[in-house]
Amino acid sequence: MNREKVVALCMLDSIHSARWLSQFQDQETTFLVFPSSPHRRIHPELNRLLDGNHRAKYEIVHLGKYFGLPLWILDKFTNNFFRGLLLNLFIKKYNPTTVHALELQNAGYITLKALENNKPKDLKLIVTNWGSDIFWFQRFPKHKEKIEHLLAIADAYSAECERDVALAKKLGFKGQVMPVIPNAGGFSEANLAMPRLPAEQRKTIALKGYDGWVGRAKISLEAVRSMATELQDYEIVVYSANRSVLELAKKVAQETGLSIKAHGKGKLTHNQVLELFARSKIYVGLSESDGISTSMLEAMAMGAIPVQTSTACCDEWFQDSGVAVHEISVPEVMDAIRKGLVLADDPSHAAKNLETIKQKASAEDVKAIALKFYD
Repeated sequence: MNREKVVALCMLDSIHSARWLSQFQDQETTFLVFPSSPHRRIHPELNRLLDGNHRAKYEIVHLGKYFGLPLWILDKFTNNFFRGLLLNLFIKKYNPTTVHALELQNAGYITLKALENNKPKDLKLIVTNWGSDIFWFQRFPKHKEKIEHLLAIADAYSAECERDVALAKKLGFKGQVMPVIPNAGGFSEANLAMPRLPAEQRKTIALKGYDGWVGRAKISLEAVRSMATELQDYEIVVYSANRSVLELAKKVAQETGLSIKAHGKGKLTHNQVLELFARSKIYVGLSESDGISTSMLEAMAMGAIPVQTSTACCDEWFQDSGVAVHEISVPEVMDAIRKGLVLADDPSHAAKNLETIKQKASAEDVKAIALKFYD
């Protein structure tokens, strides 16, 4: 039997890339991994795939393994000319059955440069929308034009949200729509069986710490500052925080006397984040743009009521068992936190969220769907 040969363009330092690729490790598939962005390191999970003994084979196929940053800088001034040329050469050399661009603004645009005018007829091109790829970037004319051209040559399109499927069709996509599933895979039985504190024992509030570009963690902290009197009985834990968020968290703690612990980006392992949600009453995540927020799903799985900006396709995951934030302002977020704390007092809401995760995001079910992508 001939092995499927897939060129996967992705970010080497991303857990999302690694978790997608790991779903195929027991398949007769060869993945030629083409770096799509500069990176300081290769994610440990991807390194495990590259170094491990699996039925699937994983190999990094261009000089970006060592020269990702210089190539990225050159391509900033040449509209992806160099990496587009490299991708074109590697496609001719390896003759893959499929090219899969995991994300649009890096992987997708490189693929567009390589294939827009000379895509082989027997080559299947899949493009995956990671989150903000269309929802956010469609508002910028140059990006919108590139997205439209990319969708025009793509054979298949995948996204985490029905919202983004509709947006792709609006921008002219006419190919195969892949099933809507979480891009980073689902939750294992072990994850879903992790111990959780009952609602009445939860005295922690988890805050996602991204701020800058579309993240708005500082608004979360300003809301906490304004609610200091109401939150004296809670521990506030900020995770994946930027340096400026770490500084603000320290300042708010000093000024209010609140118990605030802040962890920088990457300082907590995935299991530690899940454990945080398993003892948290609510989770607060604010972003101007997103696909599915992975943190939102993790919070739902672990029993923390999500307080999440509506940009994360909240309506596709919860209705009355979480709080969708429609305006990123201190008063709106304060109100949302209050509502979330009230919801958390009723265990039926956490139970409903866990059932949603089991039905829509179990690792077994998501993997079964993902394995059909390259058929």
